[in-house]
Amino acid sequence: MAKRARKAAKKRSSQKRDLVKGKRATMYAKRTSSGRFKEMDEQGRSQKSDRRRKAKRKVRSGFGDRGDR
Repeated sequence: MAKRARKAAKKRSSQKRDLVKGKRATMYAKRTSSGRFKEMDEQGRSQKSDRRRKAKRKVRSGFGDRGDR
């Protein structure tokens, strides 16, 4: 069996989150460099979890999901 060459996966830092409003829900969305959605979180659930736990790390505006890592 031939060994497959693996590329070392670079860990990319997360991008700033956009606020996307739909008809039923408002979401926080991260986009790829091409503009497609990478990750989406509901706004209400995200803010509710922020209230439950105090983050130790201070982060700049738009990067709130990094605060509790």
